[in-house]
Amino acid sequence: MDFSPGDFVTLLTSSAITKGIVRSNDGDFITVQWITRPFMQGKVTTHREADLYKLAYRGSSLPAGTEGQGGLSPSEQKTEERAAAKSW
Repeated sequence: MDFSPGDFVTLLTSSAITKGIVRSNDGDFITVQWITRPFMQGKVTTHREADLYKLAYRGSSLPAGTEGQGGLSPSEQKTEERAAAKSW
């Protein structure tokens, strides 16, 4: 499966509910920032492709100016910003 920055993914190796955003894919490993993952909200981890499942594709119908936000809706951007602020 092809993972691109901005794609939403879940972690198959976890029994907990997880949701993250792909930040990069170098062909071997995928870097994900977690929106929903116990004790890992806002943190970034690296995984093999086989450990992840794509939940959704980046939206192409977003308003102009949101491309740099990884294809997130405004409410998801706020959730991600809050999670990142907590990790500091």
